[in-house]
Amino acid sequence: MRRLFLGLFLLFIGALAFWAYPLLGPAVRQGALPSREGLRAPLTLLVYGSSPEYSGYHQRAPERFRGLADTILLVRLDPVANRVVVLSIPRDVWVNLPGYGWYKVNAASPLGGPELMKEAVARITGVQADRYLVVSTEALRRGVDALGGVRVCVEKPMRYRDTAAGLDINLEPGCQVLDGKKAEGYLRFRKDALGDIGRIQRQQAFFHALKEQVLSPSGLLRLPRAVAAVEPYFQTDLTREDRGAILGFATKQPELVSLLLPGRFGGGGWAVDRQALDELLSTYFAGEGVAEAPEVAGKLVALVYGPGQGALAEKARERLHALGLRVILHPVDLRPVRTEVLENGPGVLAKALGEALGVPYRISGEAVLGADLTLRLGEEAPFL
Repeated sequence: MRRLFLGLFLLFIGALAFWAYPLLGPAVRQGALPSREGLRAPLTLLVYGSSPEYSGYHQRAPERFRGLADTILLVRLDPVANRVVVLSIPRDVWVNLPGYGWYKVNAASPLGGPELMKEAVARITGVQADRYLVVSTEALRRGVDALGGVRVCVEKPMRYRDTAAGLDINLEPGCQVLDGKKAEGYLRFRKDALGDIGRIQRQQAFFHALKEQVLSPSGLLRLPRAVAAVEPYFQTDLTREDRGAILGFATKQPELVSLLLPGRFGGGGWAVDRQALDELLSTYFAGEGVAEAPEVAGKLVALVYGPGQGALAEKARERLHALGLRVILHPVDLRPVRTEVLENGPGVLAKALGEALGVPYRISGEAVLGADLTLRLGEEAPFL
């Protein structure tokens, strides 16, 4: 019996070593071991993707992280609320760059690198990032492949080809597991009516799908190899202490809140709604907490439903009217996966409506533009 126990113990140790081995190199180079304390105070991090640079036709130049900024995220890591807040900033926001004049925010990266990107985002939001993390598109491909793919519901056909950049997007609608190449196409596609805003909303849906994949049993098994796969493809000014604290914070499984910079199309770009932005910042970045829920009656709700759900949508509209809400119908090509309420805001309205209907609510920039709230109808609506 003792030999059997010893054999099983040694087998367990061997399996653990095999699982953790890919982390050894990144841990040594990056100081990537979780600290027991985690973060002691909130940390604001600017995260953005660097588009590939080219030295010739189809020839990618060596990575120097100075391409146009693609995805731009202002991330607030809050250990007090045990929450991660991700504010997506459209690349088409105009900003007055010091020493350069007016440019769209994505141009700050090739003009002045991470420091100018931090200044540009600070001028847009009023929030100065403590640190930065810039990632190449290669990190996305390799990380997703190392995780074994990410399950995403592609809402419509996505087809686009850029031969000069070597980008070929060809995705069919439906829920499916995307490999690294297809995930890049899904996240970079913007040839539809909403352009970059639609792309940001897909990115936010992908963040939640990625989180679910990483925390799944198969994701946890593959996580060390994913970390090792992406490690060569980012640049940051995070210190070793910062990295250890962030990893320690991540082990506490914080809540994820994803937001879209409030605004509207206008002026050849995305015009910021300053009042709505100030409300979001006071709630999620200044730590002032969530205000009391206002009355939902009179608010505008976008009712999202898919093919074959017309009768269900009509019943839902009647229920919402009974609550005093105004409703706009928003049919989509693919049925929503689940019934839920969305709000791109402090969340008090979403919580109130969710509780009134008995359905989950989520704070997300995936909400329909122009509406106060979004109600997605899944296969079944328990409140009907």
